[in-house]
Amino acid sequence: MSIFNFVKTASISCIAIVGCSLTSIAQAVSPNDIKLIYSASQIQCGPGNPLINVKVDVFSNGQFVKTLSLGDSIYLTLNSSDQLNIKQKKEKFLEQLTFHYSFVNSKCSPTTPTEMVLSHKDQVPNLAGAYDQDSIEQMLKKLKGNHKELLLVELGTTNKSSTAYDLQDTIMHINYLPYCD
Repeated sequence: MSIFNFVKTASISCIAIVGCSLTSIAQAVSPNDIKLIYSASQIQCGPGNPLINVKVDVFSNGQFVKTLSLGDSIYLTLNSSDQLNIKQKKEKFLEQLTFHYSFVNSKCSPTTPTEMVLSHKDQVPNLAGAYDQDSIEQMLKKLKGNHKELLLVELGTTNKSSTAYDLQDTIMHINYLPYCD
């Protein structure tokens, strides 16, 4: 891509958005880009145990892309020859990206993940955090930054009636670009 096209694309991507950082402008070059941010995680192997470090392997169309640790982010381009609107980007996100979760230095293993995508307009599930953990709502209040959608993940149980089912074992922010933070 020529520098002219890069500047033109970045300018279009960030026009009318105040406060775009140079990093955001430099990385937000495709209208089908998303920024995935691994924002929060709270899961324990039973009450009184320490929080578990959860790693997330990101796959795009079945191909490994990157392993994310808490606080990491990644820019991904959704496959399409057309410029996608937000609804189409959400569909492509759900179709193209998959995740594998692993526990680091824990005697526990993740269950089959339950993943839920919420838009910024959706009601956050009113679930208490398991054991001494924060609820989704409490965790989101502590996080800074805007998001278009959230990916909430439950890794401790598949039983929705269990008190361990809290959908905040990993929380990822999904920002569909052009969008600058």
